[in-house]
Amino acid sequence: MCYQVSNKQKTQAIYEALPELTDQPLNFDFEPGYISSGFTLPRCPVVLSENGQLKLKVFEWGMVTSYMKGSMTGPEKKQLDRQRFKLLNARAERILGDTGSLWYRKRKTRLLVPVNGFFEYREVPGFKNKIPYYIHLKDRPIFFLPGLYNYAHLPDQEGELIGTFTLVIRAANPVMRAIHNSGDHPFRMPLMLPPTLERKWLDPNLSDEQLQSILDYELPGAALEYYPVKSLYRASPLDPTLIEPVTYPGLAPIEA
Repeated sequence: MCYQVSNKQKTQAIYEALPELTDQPLNFDFEPGYISSGFTLPRCPVVLSENGQLKLKVFEWGMVTSYMKGSMTGPEKKQLDRQRFKLLNARAERILGDTGSLWYRKRKTRLLVPVNGFFEYREVPGFKNKIPYYIHLKDRPIFFLPGLYNYAHLPDQEGELIGTFTLVIRAANPVMRAIHNSGDHPFRMPLMLPPTLERKWLDPNLSDEQLQSILDYELPGAALEYYPVKSLYRASPLDPTLIEPVTYPGLAPIEA
């Protein structure tokens, strides 16, 4: 699963990484952080296509959809939050493979989430706690994770119907299988694409066959850089050492 990402870049860096963004510069400079957890339902920059133009917006991670009850504010917010936690990720296999699913219904509302990397945990015999790893692309300081989105039907405290999203996950490649090797949903990773397929993901005219070909893409493990990092428990988003390599004595290297 993918529940923790790194968004340490400033807004301007996103425009520089995606020259196709020709909208007016975002007038909201989100708070960049070295770690962002989906379980805090954070506000994140997202890229989507509207009226033939790529736009940078700010949505909340954790989809809100029409069957949910509760409130975006007040005492019923916790009830809604618990439902949203279940929609932080969408399995790629269900987007087209389960026509009765929410993800099938949302398959045409696609976006990209700019990140610098993400975190995952490895279970290692002999270690009491799982070892956190930071994973990112070797050759791209900013890349874009595919997701699906929906506008909430429940207003926030400003009375607005905000955009909300989920990140698409798929079966892990050999490297990620070796890292994300335990838990309730092991052997998964975020869908990661080369630049051409990232752009194609936002094409509103994609057929289901074309969409399936993107969902089937498996990023080669050789494209990834990954290493253990210090504990992320109660980590400060502003701590740059969260993404620095840490040595764990006796930790065997990844074999993939």
